[in-house]
This record gives sequence, C-alpha cells and structure tokens, in this order.
Amino acid sequence: MFGFIHESIRQLMIRTYGEAFWAKVLERAGFEAGKENIINHYYSDQDTYTLVDAVSVILKVTREQVWEMYGCFLIQYTMETGWDDLIRSMSPNLKGFLDNLDSLHYFIDHVVYKANLRGPSFRCEDNPDGTITLHYYTGRPGLYPIVKGVLREAAKRVFKLDVSMSITGRTQRSVQMATGERIEEHVIFLIKTQNTDQSNEDALGTALVQHTNNYKIRLTHMDFVSTFPYHMVVDQDCKIVQVGKEL
Repeated sequence: MFGFIHESIRQLMIRTYGEAFWAKVLERAGFEAGKENIINHYYSDQDTYTLVDAVSVILKVTREQVWEMYGCFLIQYTMETGWDDLIRSMSPNLKGFLDNLDSLHYFIDHVVYKANLRGPSFRCEDNPDGTITLHYYTGRPGLYPIVKGVLREAAKRVFKLDVSMSITGRTQRSVQMATGERIEEHVIFLIKTQNTDQSNEDALGTALVQHTNNYKIRLTHMDFVSTFPYHMVVDQDCKIVQVGKEL
C-alpha cells in the first residue's frame, strides 16, 4: 500500500496513544523507526497488515476494530492535509458522494500519484424505504471496516448526518489475473440515517425527482436546425428526415 496509508496510521496512533505506544508497535512489527512512513514509498500489503496486527495485539482489540478506527481517522486526516475542498465539493448529499467514490479513487491513483494502486470500487442502490445499499468490491479482503469508519465520519463531517451501517452480505471469490491468482471480496452494506427528523430519502439524497410532461418546447424547427447546424435525424427505416442548415 502507498506510504500515505502508513503515515496516517502513524498519525492516528501517536495522536491517540502517544509516541511510546507507536515505538512498541514498530518494535513488534519489525520496522525501523522512520522507515515505516515514507509517503511516496509503496509498501507491500503484508507490511501494512503487520503494522495493524501489531496495533491489534498491543491494544487487545480485533483487527477489524483497528481498521474501523483507522477509517474514522482517515477522512479527518485527509481533510486536514489539503483535500477538504475536494471532498466537500463531490456532492451535496451522501448518495452522490458514494456514487463519486470511484472517480475520487481514479483521480488519486492516476492523477495525484500516477500509479496503479488497485483501489476499491463502489456501487449504490436506492431502496424503496429511502435507505442505501452500498456494494464494495476490493482485491484486499478484510479491509471493509475501513469503509464503515470512513463513511460514518464523512457523513458527520461533510453532511451533518449520523448514519448506521450494517453488513447484509459478504462473499469472496478467486480470480485468475495475469500476475497470478488473487481473492476478490464483495461486501454489501445497508446505510440508514439516525437521530434526524428528516426521512432517509431527504437526508441521504435518494428522494426521487418527479417529472411531469406538461411542458412545451419553445424552440421552432428553424431555431433547432440553426442551433445544431451539423445534426442529422433518420427515421426507423434509416431515411434522412432532417439535417442541420450546414449540411
């Protein structure tokens, strides 16, 4: 994983538990101090898992609890380090924010770091009761608690919402890649609002916009062919029935 992940883990642990605690983590994980958080260095996934496992053992909590704690901190740290405006401008509601997560990861991978970091992928579904079903796909099994932490904290910080996230499904499959076999994980979350007078639809941004057909296009035929001078319209028999004025 990219060094930014290691540095943000380090920041979380030092801010929460102090420098001495982090020194114990490094000792248990077998890292030399100062070599564990090089921002532009790409660490193996196993290096990252070793760090998190060391934190888990010393704190006497599960690895999943550490990842979720990290997810909550990650959105805070990301916004502190210059990404605040971008994150807040992604969408006016949580549903739109989730829909744009793939684009955000693509931007980070290919534009900011110019690397192929194997980021996760997300898909949203609107439910009839206004809740959201979120599909999370990743080639790194076991990291789904990060998603819970990130989204709950993002909902609070960006949209002033308190949301609950429950896992309704989790599957894994083996995929043959050019570089060998890898495990892909698919986790399904159900997202609901909590402690709000708004409905799920209004709070999460899943409310349907009602469209009516009682409108009139105020554009004449001549205006249309002038506005779109190079257009062409054909009928179901592929006969040309209209062209722009320049054709």
